[in-house]
Amino acid sequence: MMAGTVTERGRLDVLDKMTGELLGSVEADDAASTTAALERARGGFAEWSALPAHRRAEVLERFADDLDARREEIAVLLTRETGKILPDSRAELAAAARIFRGFARESLRHFGQSIPLDRQEGLETDLMITAHEPLGVVAAIVAFNFPAELYAHKVGAALAGGNAVVVKPSEANPLVGNRLTAMLHAAGVPADALVVVNGDGAVVGEALSRSSVIRAISFTGSSRVGAIIAENAARNVVRTFLELSANDALVVLDDADIDAAVAGSLDGRLLANGQVCCATKRILVDEAVADEFTRRLVERVSAVVTGDPLDEGVGVGPLISERAAAGVESQIARAVSQGAEVLLGGGREGALVEPTVLRAPRDSDIVVDDEVFGPVFTILPVGGEDEAVRVANASSYGLTAAVFSADVSRAYRVAERIEAAIVSINGSNNYRPDGSSFGGYKRSGLGREGFFTSLDEYTQVKSIVLRGLRTR
Repeated sequence: MMAGTVTERGRLDVLDKMTGELLGSVEADDAASTTAALERARGGFAEWSALPAHRRAEVLERFADDLDARREEIAVLLTRETGKILPDSRAELAAAARIFRGFARESLRHFGQSIPLDRQEGLETDLMITAHEPLGVVAAIVAFNFPAELYAHKVGAALAGGNAVVVKPSEANPLVGNRLTAMLHAAGVPADALVVVNGDGAVVGEALSRSSVIRAISFTGSSRVGAIIAENAARNVVRTFLELSANDALVVLDDADIDAAVAGSLDGRLLANGQVCCATKRILVDEAVADEFTRRLVERVSAVVTGDPLDEGVGVGPLISERAAAGVESQIARAVSQGAEVLLGGGREGALVEPTVLRAPRDSDIVVDDEVFGPVFTILPVGGEDEAVRVANASSYGLTAAVFSADVSRAYRVAERIEAAIVSINGSNNYRPDGSSFGGYKRSGLGREGFFTSLDEYTQVKSIVLRGLRTR
C-alpha cells in the first residue's frame, strides 16, 4: 500500500518512510466533511477573535513551551513519517516553537495608527484611527517537506491575528500536523477555532479553495497546484498566499572560496533529503574554477551516508515516497538523454536516492525549469558572471539564489541582477530567518510570509474617523 492512500475504511494510513511499517492513521475527510469543518471554524472565529490579544499570545507561548518540552519525542515521529534525518527534524521543531513565539510577541506590537487629518483643507478638526482586525476563517495547506515549520508559519500567523484556521497537513505525513493541532487545543485554542482536515489534496484542497467561507488561503507546494488554488480562490475574492516551485541557482565566480562554495552547496542541497523549494538545484560555476569545484564537490558528496534517518551519521534518508524517488530517477535519466554526465551516484533503492552529481549542458531541462526534489547536484560551467546571470534568470521561477565571490561588491552586483526574492552572498540558498519576508518572484509564488508581513496579510485595516474632535 502506498503512503497517503485512503483505505476502504475511510482512513488515511501513514507509513514509516524507511521501513514501510504502519505508524498510524487518521480519518480521511471528503468534500462534505471539509465543508462542515469550515462551518465549525466560522463559529469558532467568534470565540477566538473575542479574546484580547495578550490572552491569545499567552496561549501561543504556552504551546511553544510544550513543543520545546516534547521536541525529542515529536522529532522521532517527524523523521519516521517524513524521512528526513533526525537532526533536521529537531531543528525544524525548534524553529516551529520560535515561530509561534515570534508571532505571539509580534501580535502585541501590531498597532494601528492615529492620524491627524489637518494636512487636507477642511479636515483640520478630524482624527482618523486605524486598527488591524482579523479576516475570519483562514485555510492553511501545509506541504510534506516541513510539516511543523510550515504549519507554524501559517497557523501561528493566522491565530496570532485573531483568525480561525482550517489546516490541511499533507496526506503523505499528517501525523505531526494532527499532533500539533491537539497540542494547541490543550494550550487553549478553542477546538472550533482550529480544525484539522486530512485527505487527498484533489478533494480536500479543492473544497477549501472553492469555499466562500474562507477569507484567505495559504498554500505551499507546486506551481501547478498553486495556480489551481489561485483560480478557485479568485471566484470568491479570497486573499491567496502561495509559496511554490523553484529551480534555485548557486553562482560560483572565479574568485570564490571553493571550499566555502562546496560547503554551501551541500548545505543548500541536502536539507530534507533535497526536497526543499529553496534548495540549491543549479550550480553555475565559472569555467576557470569549474574542474576544481567539481572535484571537491564530488569528494564531499561521496562521503555522504544514505540510509535510515534515525541512525547517527546518516546524511540522506528516504524521500517522501517510492513514487517520488522514481520521479527523481526519471529526471536523472532524462538529463542524461539530453547530454548530462553522471559524475557520482544516480542509483535508487526503493525511496532512497543516492546523492548524485551531474554535469549538464546549457540547454538541458534540468538547468532551466525541471525542479528536482531530491539529492541531485547539477553543475553547469559558465563563461563569467554575465552568462551566470542569464542562465539563472532563464528559469520561470525566482525563489532564492546564492553568489560566492571573494569580492563582496562584485557579488552584490550579481545578486542585484538575479531575478530571485532572496539572494545569499557567500552562503547557501537555504536561508530563511524566522521573521524574514519570504516568498518568490515569477512563478515561485504570491505574497510573503514572516513575522511582520504575515500579520499584515492575515488582518484587515479598519479606519474610524472622529469628525470635529480637534479644536484647532
